[in-house]
Amino acid sequence: MWVGPENESEWEPDFPGHAEWKHTLSQRDTMLVKRPFFLPHVAFRDYGDYCDVLGNLLAILFGVANPAQEKRILDYLHQVGIAEPYPVRVLHSAIQPGSKDWREYYRNNNLNLPDQYHNGGIWPFAAGFYVAALVKSKASGRLDEARRQLEKLAEVNRLGIDGKWEFNEWCHGRTGRPMGCAHQA
Repeated sequence: MWVGPENESEWEPDFPGHAEWKHTLSQRDTMLVKRPFFLPHVAFRDYGDYCDVLGNLLAILFGVANPAQEKRILDYLHQVGIAEPYPVRVLHSAIQPGSKDWREYYRNNNLNLPDQYHNGGIWPFAAGFYVAALVKSKASGRLDEARRQLEKLAEVNRLGIDGKWEFNEWCHGRTGRPMGCAHQA
């Protein structure tokens, strides 16, 4: 589900199912080619137009991403500040009400509003994969960044709703405020 010069063969005319994916493929030169990450889903006439951060980190760690893709993904995550205020927001950009990917059930219990829970919330669990992907990368400077992010991961785990070192499930994606259940180590 990579679209770009690093993996053109997936999108050639002889790609299996090409006729059924014609609409999605027609978006390739005008919209899709500019995405520096694996798409979260590509369907019959649609595709997810956001970055599933954990999915892309796993693609790096398990060798699905080639070195050029790995570099583009990590550069992109750094560029958009995915680890601010803490590592990492699990979705970028958060899905906004009114966008094609918004679902009204995201409002249930206010859980998946933008920058919350799975919709751009910070998940310390996923941050461990971010640190690991930075360590795996051979690019200069990534190991120093991994150290900084590991320290920030410790900071976010120290935060708590009722006390220190709660290891909260997730934090608000912009404020870093701990949310969800405690003791999620």
